[in-house]
Amino acid sequence: MTLQNDPRTDASAGVHAGAPTPFGLLIDGRAHRGEGESRGVDVAIRSHPRLSWRVDESRTAYEVEVADEDGDRVWSTGRVESSGTSVTVDTTLSPRQRYLVAVRLQGGDGRWSPWVRSEFETGPSTLADWQAEWISVPARSRLRRSFELRKPVQRGRLYLTGQGLVRSEINGEAVNAGHLDPTRTDAGRALYRCYDVGDILAAGHNDLDLVVAMGEWSRTGLEPRVLAELVIWHPDGTRTTIVPDTEAVVSASRVTLEDPFYVERHDAAVEADPCWVPLAPSARLAPADESDDPALPPSVVEPDPTPPAHVVSRVPLVEIGRSAGIRLYDAGTNIAGRSRIEVLGALPRGTRVRSIHGEHVGADGRLDTTNLMMPFDDGRERQVVEWLATGEPGDVVEAWFAYHGFRYVEVQGLPDDADVHATAGILHTDLERSGRITTGSPTIERLLERAERTLLNNVHGVPEDCPTREQSAWTGDTASVAEYELAAFDTENFFAKWIRDLLTSQAADGGLPAIAPDVRSPRLPADPVWGAALHRVLLGHWLHYGDELLVREALPGLRRWAAFQLSCADDTGVIARSPISYGHDWLALEQTPPEVHHTAAAIDCLLALSRLEAEVGDAAASATWWEHVERLRAAARARFHDPDRGVFANGSQGAYAAAIDAGILTGADAEQAAERIEQDVRARGNRISGGFATTRTIVRALTATGRSQVVADMLEQPAEPGIGAMLASGPGTFWECWWIDPTNTGTGSLDHVGLGGVFAGWVWHALAGLAPTSAGYRTFAVAPQFVAGLDDLHLQTQTPLGTIRIAYRIVDDVATIELDVPVGSLATVVLPGTATREVAAGRHEFRVAALRREIFVPGADSEKWTAPSIAPRAGDVTGSRGLLAEALSDGTLHAQGLGALQTMAGLNCMPIPHAQPAGAVVEVTSGRAVDPPIARIEFLHPLDASDATFLYALVDLCDDRWSRGSRPTIRLIASDGSQLLAAGTSWPAGWNRVAVDVEEWQGRSSIAALEVSLLPPGDAAEDHVMPQGAGESPGGFHLGEIGISQAHRTW
Repeated sequence: MTLQNDPRTDASAGVHAGAPTPFGLLIDGRAHRGEGESRGVDVAIRSHPRLSWRVDESRTAYEVEVADEDGDRVWSTGRVESSGTSVTVDTTLSPRQRYLVAVRLQGGDGRWSPWVRSEFETGPSTLADWQAEWISVPARSRLRRSFELRKPVQRGRLYLTGQGLVRSEINGEAVNAGHLDPTRTDAGRALYRCYDVGDILAAGHNDLDLVVAMGEWSRTGLEPRVLAELVIWHPDGTRTTIVPDTEAVVSASRVTLEDPFYVERHDAAVEADPCWVPLAPSARLAPADESDDPALPPSVVEPDPTPPAHVVSRVPLVEIGRSAGIRLYDAGTNIAGRSRIEVLGALPRGTRVRSIHGEHVGADGRLDTTNLMMPFDDGRERQVVEWLATGEPGDVVEAWFAYHGFRYVEVQGLPDDADVHATAGILHTDLERSGRITTGSPTIERLLERAERTLLNNVHGVPEDCPTREQSAWTGDTASVAEYELAAFDTENFFAKWIRDLLTSQAADGGLPAIAPDVRSPRLPADPVWGAALHRVLLGHWLHYGDELLVREALPGLRRWAAFQLSCADDTGVIARSPISYGHDWLALEQTPPEVHHTAAAIDCLLALSRLEAEVGDAAASATWWEHVERLRAAARARFHDPDRGVFANGSQGAYAAAIDAGILTGADAEQAAERIEQDVRARGNRISGGFATTRTIVRALTATGRSQVVADMLEQPAEPGIGAMLASGPGTFWECWWIDPTNTGTGSLDHVGLGGVFAGWVWHALAGLAPTSAGYRTFAVAPQFVAGLDDLHLQTQTPLGTIRIAYRIVDDVATIELDVPVGSLATVVLPGTATREVAAGRHEFRVAALRREIFVPGADSEKWTAPSIAPRAGDVTGSRGLLAEALSDGTLHAQGLGALQTMAGLNCMPIPHAQPAGAVVEVTSGRAVDPPIARIEFLHPLDASDATFLYALVDLCDDRWSRGSRPTIRLIASDGSQLLAAGTSWPAGWNRVAVDVEEWQGRSSIAALEVSLLPPGDAAEDHVMPQGAGESPGGFHLGEIGISQAHRTW
């Protein structure tokens, strides 16, 4: 029996017009794209596809059927008594086939809805399903396979992947122009796209061309590879398969230079008279067997689950300046993509036209790309496309493979009389919005607009840091903004793919590299804050989409990552021995000790893991991980908290926030910590002081303690540094730093989502108050926080169960809230001054008093700011901070041995600026490689520290002569010759404090000398990030503040 002639498909057979009708059918989370909508064809991602649908009414049962292309049923659920909205096909489907799917629902009255139909295709499920082989082709080559077609074409599909980048053409027509193919993954697997090419195949002679380039693959030093298969169906039921084989030939392409991140050069004349050579037999490569070694192509080849990364729209480039041979264009805002300069007419043959892309225009009116450069660029210009004119009409200056981040394009080399048409293609992974928030606040609207633009500029198959200088999948950026991205966009398949990237990137010891995927070797070391991306994205994915299969797949890796973090605990039980901390708190205005936010990140991970273990039914494992949470919290309280003075760690906003967010401090202690955060924000003129590690934490802590007004006030501070400045100026996107420094080479990107995106997430979760609380929004919370300056808000978002709508308006301090709850969901509503209530499906309205705090306007006495920031007194320091300054004044500071000292007015470490201690800084160097650098103070009069609890020194390792793992030390020498030595931890790109406790030391009443030095790391020879020769000692460091305290030491 076929699906078409089954009498149950007749709408009159037991069907009621009012029965619940499914809509929005998805196959593996994707809607079917019909013929002609796009060349891209979304094949089923899984060998057993997951079918899902939406419905706005209650139902008691469903029935799902799958049929082949002829309509013959291949699988059926039968009647399933359930209100569920998804089912997994539990039969094996054939590769490269079309299937029909039909769904109907039964209402409470027993009547069925009409069948709702869709269709989908399958592609090759595994490499064994391919006739094609992996081919290695020199970069910038054109690979051609010519063939003859003797039969009519019913349809054609091109299955395409590679390692590197691939542009495909059939009969001279580009198949995937404007795309980035293939999507980046680790070297151990490849993802393929499928394209509909039937309409460009011709009777008789045909050419399949593949032009290959390096892209990210250049980091391996290997030639690019391609795996391609063209399958053609004929009306008589037969198929023709074309693959690059022994009949393929190779020639140079028009891309004559591809230096990723720097320049892509085109010379069309190269292809005018091609020199074809046969594909060498050695080009055919056997795949590796379950290996991530890039030396061999992968045996794991799967359908690409992510939305395509392609040009989604085009915008005009407006000319804003011109001088001799130079034109400057403006896209209106920062974008990621490709500029296109079409010459209307002909240029003299050989004319070199250069398009340079950047975010900043200098005072001279020229494009300034300094902020996009890296210290190792050696003067090379970034983001350049070059074109050598053919002498014929039709020159188009546009990259085939590179994409850039830019607002401005400087075009060089055009004759003054040349007429051009200039546009830009906005290129990113085509994430669809899952919802939208609108408000009556211009500031909030601008925040959401910039958040969306910045995030989309940074998704190209992977979540990136920036679309300019690196385009790397740094995990820390997504760890900061995962909640926003999950709330605002449909990231079901995008994040499922990236979770698998994280898992395949995981080290044998369980560590997660800071960039994933990454084809470089060795990979960057693990930082618990950066690696938090795994548990935050996985738990968020579960809450938004309810994909239990993904959770079960990822849990083993998450367990190993949690165990890795626990292995980094020191003797006090806090996470203080992680391999690295990226910038302490990357680009913070005030640093937070890494052991604080590492411990908080580990607690966050364990909480997520405990919850997910419970969700999949392992209560014992859940309880075990929860015990680790409580032990870490107790250890952190003992190590970092002084309950008598209310101080936590160094007293930074980030430290107090970590204590609140991780549940280390609760009750009155948490409230006191929140007050300290608020006080510091106000003292700084309504500015947050955190960086990539703690900005999210600070915003969450303020929200959790009812202080959203403090966050809202930050948005209205237009002066740098801060989020308000990002909204008031700049190229229309969020920045990597809290301020713009056009001279910064390394961290001056103006298109980073990691800081500003946190505030967009706050709009969703605090102002709108929406948060899923169980899988797939089966339950969710609505707990809006009202702030002055915002009188109305409207949210609408799609969930697996239907549409959630939240709207409120405040008039005369009374808020009227409307809430739509979809069928199958239960909402917990928390409103100010009222009892918590649960509401089921339907529309609900509430009226409550809108209790709001007043807007805080900074006074003239708020702290003034200049770069770099000056570090305030640490919270646990109560005595003198000036022992170094006194020693310099007294002439009692000396270098030991053959070492040397150089006094500096201050230190502005670049390219990673961080807060500096007030006063002078001393550079300390050793004279010989075998000697450690030592700075020694000989006190004019013995120092009496009888009432002190500890002494400390600040050591900065922004010096190319040090090795990661070097440990700062402080040594006290008493007048009687007794000594006390303590060693600290060294973290790059920040000031490290080394402290020595003196309460139990007999010599503390008469300290004759103090030494600060570095100990070499025990494993320096194995340090691949900052290697050091065997037998060498660290060559130098910067010495800042030296001080004494009578308080309890909290870090």
